Amino acid sequence: MISIITPVYNGEAHIASTLESLNRQKASFEHLVMDAASKDNTRKIAESYYGRYNLRVISEPDEGHFDAIQKGFSKTQGDVMAWLNAGDTYMPWTLSIVEKVFEKNPQIEWITGVMALFYEKANMLSISPTIPAYSRMAIKKGWHNGRWLPVIQQESTFWRRSLWEKSKGADLLRGQGRGKGYAMDYHLWKRFAEFAKLHTVCSVLAAFTISPGQISQRFRDEYFKECGVDSYRERPNALTRSLFGFYSFCKVGIKSNALSGKAVSADLPVRVI
Repeated sequence: MISIITPVYNGEAHIASTLESLNRQKASFEHLVMDAASKDNTRKIAESYYGRYNLRVISEPDEGHFDAIQKGFSKTQGDVMAWLNAGDTYMPWTLSIVEKVFEKNPQIEWITGVMALFYEKANMLSISPTIPAYSRMAIKKGWHNGRWLPVIQQESTFWRRSLWEKSKGADLLRGQGRGKGYAMDYHLWKRFAEFAKLHTVCSVLAAFTISPGQISQRFRDEYFKECGVDSYRERPNALTRSLFGFYSFCKVGIKSNALSGKAVSADLPVRVI
């Protein structure tokens, strides 16, 4: 079973799209909405989905975004874990693919997909034209901070509970001197990379929604500072980004893992690199 956490506070404008994307899934999963005692209709909207799929809603104060995620995971039972923020969405096929990838590949401990962005005002989905391949060393070094190398898309990333436990992911999300925790997912990926390689599923798994006034935009400078980048306006490192593109090309093209490698299963012709 897959455990999905959605932390939210006053998210009535965006929570329905996330819930609807879970409602379309055809896999064994549980979804826990951690509502931080919202003062709007967030809880009411979430509870309106009771009976449609395996959903629980907990509404109580918390100490922030990642505190809610950490507490939420402690209340779940799934062998595979992920979180999906309010407003972000899964594709209709996402959890079916994730379920089969982990079932057919016991050696794989965490995965991510092809990056996609949904622009709310334009009602447009933008998909990366390339399949990213991530170096375990680069993740451990912290180079995937969005300036030196592209970020690892959080909503597209899934991992085994065994990796969460041995890497002490719960302890990391509690904060422990990482500023206000805007970049806690970045630090979690670094921790995961100490124990396992990140594999890319050659499919779009989720979309990050770009909307006016969102937290990721308002606190972008704080995010980069917590990643060790002094300023969001720091010039992107063209060389490292070129090397990332070349590495991905070699991994996908020259080695042909995504083109001639073994598919997940006979009925699911999706490659994993």
